[in-house]
Amino acid sequence: MKFKKEIILLISIIIGIGILEITITYFSKESVNTISHKIDYVKNNLYKIAEMKKNNNLDDNTKEQLIKEVEDLKNYWYEEEKKLSMFAEHDELEKVTKAIVVLEENTKNEEYEIALENASEFEYWLNHFAEKERLNLKNIL
Repeated sequence: MKFKKEIILLISIIIGIGILEITITYFSKESVNTISHKIDYVKNNLYKIAEMKKNNNLDDNTKEQLIKEVEDLKNYWYEEEKKLSMFAEHDELEKVTKAIVVLEENTKNEEYEIALENASEFEYWLNHFAEKERLNLKNIL
């Protein structure tokens, strides 16, 4: 009888951990996917604006629109970071945050070529974070 209670308790703990892992994985995957779509949109616009700057066709309205998009991306990241920080490594989140802040500053300073590199770095750290959070055998060992 004693072993029966222990086995039921052990199975309950394993099921609870499994449910939490599935929930956390789903939430982080959804956050990363949404942010990835937003950064792709920003990267495309950065590329277009960099080309416009080379051709001297850049106007102030286009610059302001890009700055607003990057600020929206940053604000969305900060909202998601608060949620993700409950269960993710803070070092990984800080790397992503640093990359988005540098991207924003280079966009405001009209350094679009460098901002494209920063956007790629942001995307790299975001994907690195997502990969690290997945339950894989290589992440366990």
